[in-house]
Amino acid sequence: MIRNLVLSLVTVAIAAGFAGPALAATPPTFSFDMARAAHPLSLDPTLSDPAWKAGLVPSEGPWEDLTTRAPAPNPTVVYVLYDDKFLYVGFVAHQSGAPITATQTTDDVGFGTDDFVAIGVDTSGAGSRAYLFETTPRGVRYQQASENVRYRPHWRSAAKVDGNTWRAVMRIPLDAMRLGGGRMQTWRIGFFRQIAARGEHYTWGFDPIMGDGGSGNWPNFYDLRYWPAVKGIAIARGAATKPRPRIELYALGSAGADRNVYQQGNGEFMSEKTRSLGADLTYPITSTINFVGTLNPDFSNVEVDQQTIAPQEFARQLSEYRPFFAQGAQYLNPNPSGYSNFNGPQNEVFYSPSVGPFDRGAKIEGTYRLQSFGLLSFRGFNEVTGDTFDDQAFGFRHSLQNETFQYWADGVLAHHSLAGDDATIEYGAKWRNLHNKLVYSINHDDERGSWLPSGIAHSTNAFIDEHQSNYELNLGYVDVSPNYGPLDGYTSNSDIRGIQGFVNFNGATRATKNWSIFVSGDRFKDRSGAVHEADFGASLQATFKNGFSIDGIGPSYSTLREYGGNFYTGYPAYVDGVDVPFNLFGVPIGYHDGTPAPIDASANWGNFGGNWQHLYTLSTSRPLGSRYTLGLEYDGSYQRNLRNGVLDSQWLRRVSFGYDIDARSNLTVSLRAINGTGGFAEPGINFAIAYHERFRTGDIYVNYGSPSSIATLNRLIVKYVFRAGGDAGT
Repeated sequence: MIRNLVLSLVTVAIAAGFAGPALAATPPTFSFDMARAAHPLSLDPTLSDPAWKAGLVPSEGPWEDLTTRAPAPNPTVVYVLYDDKFLYVGFVAHQSGAPITATQTTDDVGFGTDDFVAIGVDTSGAGSRAYLFETTPRGVRYQQASENVRYRPHWRSAAKVDGNTWRAVMRIPLDAMRLGGGRMQTWRIGFFRQIAARGEHYTWGFDPIMGDGGSGNWPNFYDLRYWPAVKGIAIARGAATKPRPRIELYALGSAGADRNVYQQGNGEFMSEKTRSLGADLTYPITSTINFVGTLNPDFSNVEVDQQTIAPQEFARQLSEYRPFFAQGAQYLNPNPSGYSNFNGPQNEVFYSPSVGPFDRGAKIEGTYRLQSFGLLSFRGFNEVTGDTFDDQAFGFRHSLQNETFQYWADGVLAHHSLAGDDATIEYGAKWRNLHNKLVYSINHDDERGSWLPSGIAHSTNAFIDEHQSNYELNLGYVDVSPNYGPLDGYTSNSDIRGIQGFVNFNGATRATKNWSIFVSGDRFKDRSGAVHEADFGASLQATFKNGFSIDGIGPSYSTLREYGGNFYTGYPAYVDGVDVPFNLFGVPIGYHDGTPAPIDASANWGNFGGNWQHLYTLSTSRPLGSRYTLGLEYDGSYQRNLRNGVLDSQWLRRVSFGYDIDARSNLTVSLRAINGTGGFAEPGINFAIAYHERFRTGDIYVNYGSPSSIATLNRLIVKYVFRAGGDAGT
């Protein structure tokens, strides 16, 4: 294991050597100097300390309403200062025409429900170490990090509402972020704001190509290259800005008849011996590079529900939350332009959710100047299949901060006792012209495996894209050979070769806040010359000023060719070929989407997989006072088999209830019932309870049942995590 880890490290070091000197990033449209605080600032949301005036953010970056693509109607004033320990941020948010929304009381719960202000900080200057900190009018806190979905540092905020204005202050420890070496630093900074009652988002330092997002999914890190530069940051030598080493020890107990039943990588629930003790370690080698290790890691999923409910033929995309894989995850998947049919998930050479329970692992991940890299090795034994595995993966990317040029290389060496050996290497490059807005990309994968019928396979894709402020055009080519599919990766389909593309137009009118039309298509043949996959989709999205929205009305037509029941490939014989349609026309309607109380309904119908299918959904959620939330959902599937004429249906009812106990603890209860067989799930009743409390030195989780299971599991899990040293995810 150590030998393979060293070999992977040498590979990345050689790649970094060939990278040569770091290229200078193109300067942003403007920049400013950040002032040093005259003295430590208190958490006083009145901002009465005269020292704040030195940190007034210049007005060169006007606030824009990103949702309506118009100047922000409500003014926002920002102050930002720093010293050798903290970053200080102050906001004054004036608000008229919409009530100030502040319903949440527990940190990290219900993000996007309330108004908030936020600061984004890119400490790398290359888009590889970026952080977002958000706070609401109640001072409830949220945070995100580009390198870890588990990012939960201890930082503080306070807020105060005064009529039609609210103020907030943040105090963020510098050691909660990875800072580059050197006394003088240049960062990128963005400021953001949400008006929850109107479902609108404001951004500072606006660029017309910036993208909006749904409530709870914005702001994000997609537009890092547009954040203005902040210069003059002088950190004193010896200042405590380096992240601290961190060790997390867990103890887990499981009781009940299903105490040893857990979800596997493919989504199925099977027997697996419960792990009662384990440890995760993170040790900073430098301020931006970490060693990460794990022993006997937990796989119970009590911290996150990995369920995906979607009527699709392809493999499921799951979320990754295990500490070992979550730390520096983006560095192991550096390719920003993998093959996708625009309506599905991106192919990945290394897809960690496909890795089931494993025994131990070691990783080195981090950044250096404009380079980011990660390499890992892990071992395990699958109790369900009897498969032993000893696998390694690596990733490397060099990228300018404004993404005008980047290149990458990554790969996986998989050694499985049942499937055999598999080695996949990927490399590619991407260019962006800031003047004519053209983007070019090319990527190639080579796979060699003992399990492959021909011993070798490949995947190649390339595209050219023009991205303007009100439209985007894309034309690409894809070539995926038969049976391509890295053992530790994710591949939606193989044995396809052909063109794909899309066109997207967007804008606003007097009646709409925004609208967009998206049309995409592809046509791929297999090696026999037959069309293996063909897709066409068109959708209209519009958000009206009266609160209603059309959330993507239009057709989605697909044809997949199967050979003897195998959609993946018929190579080499290609016998018994049958074309199977997956066609749906959808009409989704929303009311007050992006606000604390949305209502969504949709109807879909068409010939889907040999059945004439009708799908219906109706859902809503809303806060009840300042501590309670309620969610309701009713879904239906009504289908007729086109071969034998059998008519069947399936219906789902779901009620979820949340209770925010205090700033550090919350309780959720969910009841779901499914009856009938005419759909995509098994009938059953699911009852689940989850309690979480966060301490300064760890977390406790108490879960009954499983939200991921169709039927209620008679299983109670209690997990305690003790954390020493640095904060979670840092």
